[in-house]
Amino acid sequence: MQPVRLSEVDPETLKRIKQRAAGEFGKVSEQARAIMQEVRERGDAALRDFTARFDGVQLESLEVSREEIEQGLREASPELVEAFKFAIDNIRKFHRTHVTAEEEHVETVPGVEVWRVWRSIERVGLYVPGGRAPLPSSLLMTAIPAEIAGCDEIIVCTPPNKEGKIHYSILAAVAVLNLPNLRLFKVGGAHAIAAMAYGTESIPKTYKIFGAGNPYVTAAKVLAFSEGMVSIDMPAGPSEVLIIADASANPAYVAADFLSQAEHADDSSAVLLTTSPKLAIAVAAEVRRQLPLLSTADRASNSLEQYGMIGIVETIEQAIEFANDYAPEHLEVCTENVDEVLPKLRNAGTIFVGNFTPEPSGDYVSGLNHVLPTGANTKMFGPLSVESFGKKMQMQRMTAEGLANLRKAAEVMAAAEGLPAHGRAINIRFEDEQH
Repeated sequence: MQPVRLSEVDPETLKRIKQRAAGEFGKVSEQARAIMQEVRERGDAALRDFTARFDGVQLESLEVSREEIEQGLREASPELVEAFKFAIDNIRKFHRTHVTAEEEHVETVPGVEVWRVWRSIERVGLYVPGGRAPLPSSLLMTAIPAEIAGCDEIIVCTPPNKEGKIHYSILAAVAVLNLPNLRLFKVGGAHAIAAMAYGTESIPKTYKIFGAGNPYVTAAKVLAFSEGMVSIDMPAGPSEVLIIADASANPAYVAADFLSQAEHADDSSAVLLTTSPKLAIAVAAEVRRQLPLLSTADRASNSLEQYGMIGIVETIEQAIEFANDYAPEHLEVCTENVDEVLPKLRNAGTIFVGNFTPEPSGDYVSGLNHVLPTGANTKMFGPLSVESFGKKMQMQRMTAEGLANLRKAAEVMAAAEGLPAHGRAINIRFEDEQH
């Protein structure tokens, strides 16, 4: 991978870099739709067939037993269990600040009182990737906000391996979380999303689905939402990072962060923009040096070839403009004048500030949520939070005096809209005064 001047990148390459793997969703939508229809019509039988086809195993029971969860905990090292406990504590600490008490009651006019109250979503579905790399951290990032929100039922789907088992790290995370209202199923891919959207004999229908996945998973989520069957958190697909750096950045650190995203999958994205040609050359050299050290080198190389770039810009302002258009899932800012840069950044899932704030810290243990919009969707979506697992209901209470204060304006508006029953519903309450 060689540095390039951003101004000299050809339009087709720049389009591919900016679009990244989000451009694949349209290609898989029809396949995802067909899978979902099968699940809708055939339920568990379709889930077993797709699991045999895609995961290479024929399952008898789709639900993970308590014994399997306990076995996973036994297989986990004490260090991993302690790491989970540490992460859980930090994630809970941050997410408990998300939901405030009942909002203040507002009197809009005398006798008219309005306010909002919080209510959790009763049953939610969580998708935990488990293909090339099992992601127990994704379970923590989705289950903990659901727990704090007060959701009654938490349905989790994750794909099994060829032995029909869930990776011990995910099972151990379930055990350490110890949520009595959580049920775990051995189902992955678009068929898992369909099961949680429609419901099957084994897997209950949920009201909102959370979690990132491959293009098939993301396409299935969007399709289920478009059908009005379920709400979703956000379009969350392949991982991505954009790094803005100047000459003050450490090239070894930047390269390591660059590769930490590229190693996720062949369709991950990593982009560096810097005002320093010297840094760009040094980072490229560090990427070449560090890449062979990774067991995931093939994946990282493939993703960088498709969606990676080390770009040289004339000014930090140019990098900021690109970043706001690229709208990354993860954005690192490693510049001397970082406090001047931050207010100008509008679109990012999480911003990592300074040379000692590597993106992977947010993936695991800092407490922030790592379920974030991808594919430029940070222009309209934010990170997963406790609020994502509930909603605010509006309430109002009026006295007779309050209704009288609204009466004239409401009558005029009802007449303007040609809805006489609306006006009648107000006027009927004052008929006794007219006799």
